[in-house]
Amino acid sequence: MKCSNLVRGVLCCLLLFAVTTLHAQSSPSLVEAAKKEGKLVYYTVLTLPESRTLVTAFEKKYPFIKTELFRLEGDNMRAKIATEARAGRYTVDITSNSITNIGLLMRDGMIGRYQSSARERIWPGLKDRDGYWTGLYVRLYVIAYNTKMVAPRDAPRDWWDLLDPKWSGEKIGLDEEIELYGSLVVRWGKAKAEKLFKGLAAQKPMLRRGHTLIAQMMAAGEFPVSIAYGNRIEEMKGKGAPVDWASTADPVVASPSVIGMFAQSPHPNAAQLFIDFALSADGQSLLRTFDRVAAHMDIPAPVPKLDLKNLKVFFVDTTVPGRFEEFQKDYQAIFR
Repeated sequence: MKCSNLVRGVLCCLLLFAVTTLHAQSSPSLVEAAKKEGKLVYYTVLTLPESRTLVTAFEKKYPFIKTELFRLEGDNMRAKIATEARAGRYTVDITSNSITNIGLLMRDGMIGRYQSSARERIWPGLKDRDGYWTGLYVRLYVIAYNTKMVAPRDAPRDWWDLLDPKWSGEKIGLDEEIELYGSLVVRWGKAKAEKLFKGLAAQKPMLRRGHTLIAQMMAAGEFPVSIAYGNRIEEMKGKGAPVDWASTADPVVASPSVIGMFAQSPHPNAAQLFIDFALSADGQSLLRTFDRVAAHMDIPAPVPKLDLKNLKVFFVDTTVPGRFEEFQKDYQAIFR
């Protein structure tokens, strides 16, 4: 049953109380330096309700900083940032985006380093060693199904089950899964990952763009099975949609949405202060109220089934964007 906003708010407060002693505090000198800057520019792929909630809480805690928020879809966001940089315009301080897009920006030397003390409570695998990026939350690539069309006993339980002939002929909803393909290449090796995706292509899946759209189409009965994001399926299930997902896949690929500071940040102290807040138990608990799987180890998943400790998780890191063009070329050749 879906909790009301009031109940969720109470739960959030209880969570914050429970982890109060674990908060990583920003240093007084950083707070004073940020106060002198007085401004922050934040580019994000978070939804407007999520990003505004996070920014409002940050400004309530630090009312001397005014945040300029800009929200855009991931690939378009990266393109905008790159275009501005080529023009010599460095107005943005921080960005949150997929690990793939942040990795591509890192490769171009656009992301700076900041080792926030709040990173100590972030899951291993959701932060890099050098402090260029840190996870805010994770998206879990899962095998989902329509419970009115597929009985749980007949649902695919692992990636290879999708190659069963009963799922051929537009019975699998599929986005352009370059990141998933690349992650499995890194995890398994190219031969094994290529075998899986060539098998998927041979199934003649229903190809659509957008995981949310695919999940909605599956719930409406357009096809019985899809590759989806686990938190989205749980959110829809909580609202009564006839959907579920397999927690038995090996691996469940966990792709972090991460936050990073720009190397040319015009307000670096305010940027660091926001990163401290976003990674703290306070900031992470706010993201959890939107059914996100938080990167903070002390913030429980929205539902137990999404708990990272109970899944065979493989975390995506910047190895995938480091080979992005290779993976993109291979993937497009498979599905041409």
